[in-house]
Amino acid sequence: MNHKKHICIIVDCLCGGGAEKVAASFSFLLKSKDYKVSIISVRDDITYKYTGDLYNLGTNELYIKKFKQLKKILLFRRYYRKIDADFYVDFRMRNRFLMELLLHLFVFKTKKMVLSIQNYNIEYHIPKGFFFKKVYSKAKAIIAVSHDIVMELNSYYPFNNVSYIPNFVNKNLLLISNLPLSDIPNNTVLAIGRLNIMVKQFDKLILSYKNTDSCKKGIPLVILGDGPDKKKLEDLIKFNKLQSSVKLLGFVSNPYDYIKRCKFLVLCSKFEGMPLVILETLTLGKPVISFNCKSGPAELITHKKNGLLVKDQDFSELERSIDLLQEDEELYDLLTKNTISSMNKFSEKEMMKYWESVFNF
Repeated sequence: MNHKKHICIIVDCLCGGGAEKVAASFSFLLKSKDYKVSIISVRDDITYKYTGDLYNLGTNELYIKKFKQLKKILLFRRYYRKIDADFYVDFRMRNRFLMELLLHLFVFKTKKMVLSIQNYNIEYHIPKGFFFKKVYSKAKAIIAVSHDIVMELNSYYPFNNVSYIPNFVNKNLLLISNLPLSDIPNNTVLAIGRLNIMVKQFDKLILSYKNTDSCKKGIPLVILGDGPDKKKLEDLIKFNKLQSSVKLLGFVSNPYDYIKRCKFLVLCSKFEGMPLVILETLTLGKPVISFNCKSGPAELITHKKNGLLVKDQDFSELERSIDLLQEDEELYDLLTKNTISSMNKFSEKEMMKYWESVFNF
């Protein structure tokens, strides 16, 4: 089979996070356009569906950390050379200085690298120092998933290889099983994300929800996700006697049943990138209430058209917005009507135009 080009996707894993889910969806998009696809995964956490040849660095890991990392570098180098792709699209978190230094010195061919910036906190993806400033400036492309990230990059770095390509949703992967979720009423307020309170702020969401009329009426807040702060959140719920109002259901492999069942989704992060959960929720026809945080929500939500944009970090306004969307059925119906159509510009077809301009440049 004659492929257009060979693209290798590099990920930390294929499980749990939005960037990882985008990478998995990207493999299907590339395959559908006749690209040959390979994937290098640093960790052996593979739950998302993907296509292409998988090279898993996380199997048979050594117990001693230094030896484990050295083995991964050597294995990374072997697979990178074996794959010999035209381009390597890197979706990883790249904030470990030594690891990234070794990869760029001994593994990566800079001109073939396409480096995705998935978070407004760009230090997650670009280690500090002159070396990385120089290396990144010579990469094939740096992909910023939001306009705010483009501006943030431009304010810190003299790069001229930055391209704006937002995240997208693979509609074929939004699998709705229509299972009866008897414990999830159709007026449920839903929140989804890693249980990391420093970023996702689910602790503040829980305390704010306690103040709403929605909570006092017995409307549940359901939070899907797992993470390091699960115990803190469980203790917070118990201390405030919210066990009947706030449900932590853990990581759910198919959150789309819950999205279709809920009334709307709430996002109250301190910062984001281009939140895939907003894209997915709107694509499935449900409105979103979100802080107008950096970055992404304002590019996806038009206030009082397909959702509600709340002043950044204003939890009092968030409380009022939750009650408004529960009580104002006319507004709710208007927002719901516009959700799916508002996502047309983030379709796979439109995003592939951006990507092919990078690969063919």
